Amino acid sequence: MAMNRTILVTGGTGTLGRELVRRLIIDPSAPRVIVLSRSARDSDPRLPAGVRVVRGDLAAGAGPGLSLATRDELSAEVTDILHCAADTRFTLPLEEARAANVGGTIALLDFASGCRSLRRVGCFSTVYVAGRRTGRIAESDLDDGGAGFANTYERSKHEMERDVRQRMTDLPIAVYRLSTLIGDSRTGAVTGPNAFHHALRLLYQGLAPMMPGDPRHRVDVVAVDYVADAASWLFRNRFEPGRTYHLCSGAGRTPPLDELIDAVMEAFHRFRPEWRRRGIEKPAIVSLPTYELFVRSVQEAGNEVLVRATRAVQSFAYQLAYPKTFDDARTLASLEGSGLEPPAVLGYLPDVVRTCIDSDWGGRAA
Repeated sequence: MAMNRTILVTGGTGTLGRELVRRLIIDPSAPRVIVLSRSARDSDPRLPAGVRVVRGDLAAGAGPGLSLATRDELSAEVTDILHCAADTRFTLPLEEARAANVGGTIALLDFASGCRSLRRVGCFSTVYVAGRRTGRIAESDLDDGGAGFANTYERSKHEMERDVRQRMTDLPIAVYRLSTLIGDSRTGAVTGPNAFHHALRLLYQGLAPMMPGDPRHRVDVVAVDYVADAASWLFRNRFEPGRTYHLCSGAGRTPPLDELIDAVMEAFHRFRPEWRRRGIEKPAIVSLPTYELFVRSVQEAGNEVLVRATRAVQSFAYQLAYPKTFDDARTLASLEGSGLEPPAVLGYLPDVVRTCIDSDWGGRAA
């Protein structure tokens, strides 16, 4: 008789977590899905019916913030864990980023070690644990090459992966590294605006006269539906402890920076024809020193709106100055038989741009 499955999900109400939960709940093997939440209610409108929500807090450390009765219950029942919870803000002080992303993961893995029927743990990370390294990044790589990191989020996730690898000797863990999620490839829906979408807003408002980088270098962004489909399929069908997977678009499906900007500007023209009359020019792609001079000039000018907007995308923009490609060949090989592959970015980017415009970048319903 097959063992009943109970999957515990952290971060289940986030952009990716919600998509994963929706896929888990319709799994043919009908697992029981439990979401760990700091503000647990009997139900959550962001989650499908049938999902149980329990109160807990990874920041509480050992436990992780569960009542003794709930902890004992879950320790006996949980067979699978998907750890999606993270603080993805780029501008957090390092110790706060570490507390959320390193400390929270340690608390989760300590809990996992007490689960008596545990079969597998999936930990979500970012391809940008590579920091400011350039060139090809393999799935097995966990080394910034001494180049450092563009922001505290990258550094804290790098440290998180280091600790996760140490625990792979006693726990069945796989790591899923995500590229930047920009929206749904089928609908263009954007459920969690991030630095990429803030950058689009700056372009639209004419507040981004330049960007750092090389026009020829490719920018890896990815569709959230592909990531959720691929991660849930790999976790369910091809789980391999000790593996790291790159869930990205890959070099063959990502456009060079210059073409990406052209596609965005074209979408502005298509979906808001009156935007053309504003005469906003395509931003110049410049060297990092030139871009840093621009940032300093914005700060010195003291325009608070522009300062806040520039700060919101500054860390993402800096990544453009450290071009890299993420090797996902082994991930694609593992997905053989699933029918899944990353969609070409330029195929759905216009719909993502339209969603951003129609929703005022998340300020109102699209």
